[in-house]
Amino acid sequence: MAKVTLKGVNKVYPDGYPAIKDLDLDIEDGEFVILVGPSGCGKSTALRMVAGLESITSGELMIGDRVVNDMSPKERDIAMVFQSYALYPHMTVAENMGFALKLSKVSSDEIDKRVKDAADVLGLTEYLHRKPKALSGGQRQRVAMGRAIVRSPKAFLMDEPLSNLDAKLRVQMRAEISALQNRLGVTTLYVTHDQVEAMTMGDRVAVLKRGVLQQAAAPQTLYDSPDNLFVAGFIGSPSMNIAQAEIVHTDGRFWVKLEEDQKLLIHEAALDIYPKVRDYAGKRVAVGMRPEHFVPATGESNPDQIWSRLEVELVEMLGSEMLVHLKSHASPVVSEDMREAVDDDEAFAAMQEQARTGGLSLVARFEPGKPPSVGSSIDIMFKTELMHFFDLDSGLALR
Repeated sequence: MAKVTLKGVNKVYPDGYPAIKDLDLDIEDGEFVILVGPSGCGKSTALRMVAGLESITSGELMIGDRVVNDMSPKERDIAMVFQSYALYPHMTVAENMGFALKLSKVSSDEIDKRVKDAADVLGLTEYLHRKPKALSGGQRQRVAMGRAIVRSPKAFLMDEPLSNLDAKLRVQMRAEISALQNRLGVTTLYVTHDQVEAMTMGDRVAVLKRGVLQQAAAPQTLYDSPDNLFVAGFIGSPSMNIAQAEIVHTDGRFWVKLEEDQKLLIHEAALDIYPKVRDYAGKRVAVGMRPEHFVPATGESNPDQIWSRLEVELVEMLGSEMLVHLKSHASPVVSEDMREAVDDDEAFAAMQEQARTGGLSLVARFEPGKPPSVGSSIDIMFKTELMHFFDLDSGLALR
C-alpha cells in the first residue's frame, strides 16, 4: 500500500487541448477516493496518468516515496480494473486471476494460495474451474477484481467498473466493493460519472469540471457545503433547485426575493454559514434549495418561509418518498457552471427556456402520502436555515 500524490499535474494533447489543469490531489495510504464529474471532464485521463497509460505533460506524480512520471505501468506496482472485464475466454476463473502472477514467474504454489485467498474474499471459490462465459456479469466483475487483488499492489485504480451492470446489480456491487476495499485497506482511486455511486462509496470525493478540480471532500461535506455552483448542481439526486433571487434587507432582516410578490426570510443560521450574503443587499444571487428541505405548508408553518401558489406539474410516487415537480415564476441560473452540472443539452435548453419565461421548475421531496393533483396550486415551506448562496458571476459560495 502507498500514498498517491499528484502535484500540479497537467495533460495537454498534441492538438493543444488541456485535458487536466494543475491537478493537486493526495490519496492517503489506504484511502478510497472517487473521481467524479460529467462526461469529458478528464477523470479517466487523470486515472490513466496515474496508471502510466497516459503521459504527463507537466507536474509530479508520486506513488509512495517515488516519483513515477517516467516509469512504465509495470514498474508502478498498481492494479487496474476496467469498465470491460477483459477476461481471457479460454481460461478458467483461476487461470484468469493468476495469469499476471504466472507472467511474473511467481511459483505455482504461491499462485494457487493467492488465487484461493482472493476467491474466498470475493465469494468465487465454487467458480474457480468455470470459464467466463458461464458467469454472470457481477461474477465476471469479481474475477476482474480478483485478478487485481492477487497481485497485492500498492494501489487499485478502477475506471467505471460497474457501468456495464444492470441497476440492481450495480447497487449490490457498490456495497461489495466498498466492503472489500475497507477489508483490504488498499489505496484506491475510483472513477465514475455516476454521482450517486460516488456519494455512497468513497472516503472522499474529488469533483472535476473541464480538467479542473472543483472540490475534494467527504461525500456529506460536498452535499452540505458545496464550494461553488457547479458542485452544488452536480452533487445530489434529484439535484439541488437553484434559482436567481434578489437579496432584500429590511428592518434588520434579510430576505430572498424569488418572484415579484414572493420572498422568503433568510434564517440567521444560513447567514452565519454564508456571511457574505449581507454584502449583497439589492443584488441578485443564486439561491440553492435541496428537494428534501421543502415540506407542505400547514397552518403551523412560519409564513415568512412559505412559497405560495406553486403549480403541480408532475408527481412521482416512489414508495418511500414522493417527488413533486412544481412550476414557479422564479428564474433558473443558466451559467456555464450549470450547463456543465446538468451535463445534458436538452435539459439545459429547457432551463434556458425557463429563464426566458421566468418559470423555474422545482422538485420537492415529500414523505409519502396523498399526492397533490396535477394542475393544482400548493403552498410549500422551505427550511431557510438550509439555503445555499452563490455569486452569479463567479459561481463561488458566499461564505
